[in-house]
Amino acid sequence: MALSFIYILLLVFGATGGCAASWYSGYRVALGPEEEENDPNEIRKTYKWKLKSKEAWIILISAVTWLVLGIIILKDGLTVENILKLTLYAIAATMMIGLSYVDIMIFEIPPLYDILIAILGMIRLLTDLSHWYEYLIGSVLVSGIFLLIALFSKGKAMGGGDIKLTAAMGLLLGWKGIFLVMAIGSLLGAVIHGIIMAVSKKEHMLAFGPYLAAAGVIVMCAGDRLAQIYMNYVNNVMK
Repeated sequence: MALSFIYILLLVFGATGGCAASWYSGYRVALGPEEEENDPNEIRKTYKWKLKSKEAWIILISAVTWLVLGIIILKDGLTVENILKLTLYAIAATMMIGLSYVDIMIFEIPPLYDILIAILGMIRLLTDLSHWYEYLIGSVLVSGIFLLIALFSKGKAMGGGDIKLTAAMGLLLGWKGIFLVMAIGSLLGAVIHGIIMAVSKKEHMLAFGPYLAAAGVIVMCAGDRLAQIYMNYVNNVMK
């Protein structure tokens, strides 16, 4: 009975957070890329968010994601640690859904989302100080790799938004989690983007943020299990 009530609350909170993310993401798309230098105040006055707005799907996806995370994380017990983990992951997931929409529409990841995810990461670090190094390493591991790729490609192969996003996600998920995000995100990006180009028979700019976000949610749901499968595979190969 208690869990059923919590699941209902997760749907409500997820939808509420989705409303906020939907409004902000729609506003950021209306504002356009930073280089267009539109007046934020003017856009804020003219932008009207409605439930029938095309970005309103974020509400449903957010609510479902909160519920799925709750079912997976709370199956191990209704403990303080699990509730904290669920809260941080669920809020971050909503932001990842929101930034995915913006990146798809205008090929930019709003810095506000990166900052908020990083704040959640700091909370995670401070509540798990015995493993502080895992989160700090996570914040620089993949973002450092992406930074090197950006430098060597002169910004053509990797954008600054992806670098900042992986730094924030790494601080929240730790080095093992963000490494899985990089692997899964790259696989999703290669397969799905390849299919899109094959079907359309045209070149399309790759918005990598949505694939990193999708991988982040997957890791939140099954990161420990995936890491264990990988380690078992490595051990079997080494034998």
